[in-house]
Amino acid sequence: MNRTFLTLALCLTLPATLAPPAGAQQVASAHHNAKFLCLAPAGHTCQFEVRTNQGPIDFALPSGHRRVIGGITPNSDTYCVCDPGPVTPDCKAPRLDHWCLGHWLDVTPGLNSDNGPGEDRFAIQ
Repeated sequence: MNRTFLTLALCLTLPATLAPPAGAQQVASAHHNAKFLCLAPAGHTCQFEVRTNQGPIDFALPSGHRRVIGGITPNSDTYCVCDPGPVTPDCKAPRLDHWCLGHWLDVTPGLNSDNGPGEDRFAIQ
């Protein structure tokens, strides 16, 4: 009888001890890939900065090019894009002949710079 009880107890607790903690599953599922697109005029280069919990990700894209960045946490990580750059701490253009978004935006799944007037976002999920 003791052996039966011990076997039953072990069978009931073993799956819980082998499964990763719930927090780890949530963290792993929170990270996604995001595509960034440069829609600057031909011959220009967009400077991007994505602020993540792991630190900033800086990269440049020529006009018309896309880049996929992994490890993004949607609605938590933020980004700024400037042309020609650099990306400034307040995401505002440093000079009159520069352009920046004007404020840091959340990386949000489903938003795209191709989605129409007034919705000039540069990240797509």
